[in-house]
Amino acid sequence: MRHLIGLAVMSAVFGSALPAQGKFPPDSFTNLKVLPKTIGKQELIATMRGFALGLGVRCTYCHVGREGAPLDSLKFAADDKRPKRAARVMIDMVNHINEEHLADVPERPEPHVVVSCETCHRGVARPRLLSDEIALYLADSGLTAAVRRYRDLRGRYYGSAAYDFREFPLLDLARSEARAGRAENAVGLLQLSAEFFPNSGLTPAARGDVYLERGDTTLALASYREALTKDSTMGQARLRIRQLTGGASKRL
Repeated sequence: MRHLIGLAVMSAVFGSALPAQGKFPPDSFTNLKVLPKTIGKQELIATMRGFALGLGVRCTYCHVGREGAPLDSLKFAADDKRPKRAARVMIDMVNHINEEHLADVPERPEPHVVVSCETCHRGVARPRLLSDEIALYLADSGLTAAVRRYRDLRGRYYGSAAYDFREFPLLDLARSEARAGRAENAVGLLQLSAEFFPNSGLTPAARGDVYLERGDTTLALASYREALTKDSTMGQARLRIRQLTGGASKRL
C-alpha cells in the first residue's frame, strides 16, 4: 500500500504519461477550509501523502475521481465525498489537541509528543481496536464470520501497528462474551487464541473459567491442568484444580 501511494505522489510531482485534463499541482488552491490558504505546493503534497499513509488509503478515498486515473483529472476541490468532509473535522480536532490541550500538560517534556492522523488510524481508514472490530462481527454475523475476519486482518496487518495481535484482546473479548452468556462464542474465540498462542497457559485457563461458569467441571478441570502444564506459575489455575478435586490432589 505504501509503495502505491508513493508512486501516486511521484506521478503528481513528475507528471503522467497519460493525456492531462488539468494541471496538478495547480498554480493555486481553492476551497481550503482548514489547511492554510497560503500553503505551498510541496507542503500540501506532503500533507496529503501523510494522510494517505496514516489511513492506508489512496487519493480517491476523499477526492472525486476514478481510481488509477491521472491525478490531474481528479476534482480535488469538490466536497462530494463524506470522507473529505469528515477529514476537515479530524484535522481541526488534531490541531486543537496539539495547540491547546497538549499545551496545557504540566511540565511537558521536550521534545513534545504531538498527535497525528496515524496516532489513531495506524494505517487503517476506520480506527477500531481489534476487539471492537471482532465484537462487531460477532454481533452482526456470528462466530464463523468473526473468526474469518480475525484471520483476514491478521494476514493483512500482522507486523504493522494497525491492530494488537497479542493474546490479550482475544482473551478479553472471550471473557466479555462469557459474561454475556454467550459461552459458545467465548470457547470459539479461545480456540482461535490457542491456535496462534499454542504455548501460553493463559488461553486454556480462560477456557477453564468459561467451562466452569457453564457447569462443565470435567472440561474445566482438563483446561486448568493444560494451563498448568504450559505455565507452572499459574497459581489461579492451581487453585481451581484444588477446588474442583476437593483439595485431594496437588498434582496435575
